[in-house]
Amino acid sequence: MAHKNLLPPLTLYRQLLRVHRKLPPSLRLLGDDYVKSEFKRHKDITNPIHIVGFLNEWQSYLEEIKKQTSILVSSEEIKFGKKIELENLEKFSDQQLGQLYELRNETKVAIERRKKSE
Repeated sequence: MAHKNLLPPLTLYRQLLRVHRKLPPSLRLLGDDYVKSEFKRHKDITNPIHIVGFLNEWQSYLEEIKKQTSILVSSEEIKFGKKIELENLEKFSDQQLGQLYELRNETKVAIERRKKSE
């Protein structure tokens, strides 16, 4: 795996919220809430391996969202996100799988609300 410089937590947090401004309102709200809760949940972590893993994953997410929001096609619907690789999914704990399932359901509800309001 290639080495990349990690952003400091507060800088990363701010950049995540900033890039969410480019998302549709329902996805922005969902994304902002999730970022805030995850950073709050992990603020007292002291294990350096967990800290680096946490920051690395959020920085990868930031880079992916930046790419996706920079591709603005006027008449086509933009798809946000990407599939989780099976090898990464297998590493998730039961708690993480539960959180992922809840996030999936919340996303579906947000998308349905957006469709109804259009």
